[in-house]
Amino acid sequence: MQYLDLHTHRTYREQNIKYIKNVIAGVDTLIANNWFSAGIHPWYLNENYLTELEKLVTQPNCLAVGECGLDMMPSIIKKYSLQYQKKIFLAQAELAEQYQKPLIIHCVKCFDKLLAIKKSFNPKVPWIIHGFNKGKELAGQLTDAGFYLSFGSQLFANEKNCKALQSTPLNRIFLETDEQTTYNINHIYQKTAKITNIDLHDLQRQIHLNFTEVFKVN
Repeated sequence: MQYLDLHTHRTYREQNIKYIKNVIAGVDTLIANNWFSAGIHPWYLNENYLTELEKLVTQPNCLAVGECGLDMMPSIIKKYSLQYQKKIFLAQAELAEQYQKPLIIHCVKCFDKLLAIKKSFNPKVPWIIHGFNKGKELAGQLTDAGFYLSFGSQLFANEKNCKALQSTPLNRIFLETDEQTTYNINHIYQKTAKITNIDLHDLQRQIHLNFTEVFKVN
């Protein structure tokens, strides 16, 4: 069975790993033909990037819009107001709807606002929280609202995050490496299998099912 890395900055050579490489529109240069997601990251907001983003999203190997989202860290909110962040986020959510591609979301200290936006926006495509590193209660609120959760390296350091994983339905999870380099995707799968007390091959099959359901590719 194969591993799937939902959100990564790496380029893999291993034949048993499928991955979606993160591309920041207006910042990164796309040089590969592998699967990728494209979005305007909340740390690099610029309305002018929307035209470039749409060009990327129309490419057949672009599987998702994002990462995009909201970030209330003091250094970010000082640079980009929440109102401006929401404007760019909603523009990307509209692109995801237009091109029928899932939305990969970065969210820092804004989950209440994100839940309200999703309820109001009522998207038809799946919304996925990447790098989910919070606890069980929030995980439940998000999955009840229809979100998918992608877990990563915090499973090795954050007991509350492990509890969140245990409580999340397996048909709502993905796994990722993001930009850290300490753990490979197979390490994160093995850790997840241990936390959830399921066989590694069963986990691989389940995430493959999730992937085909959400992204409509094999």
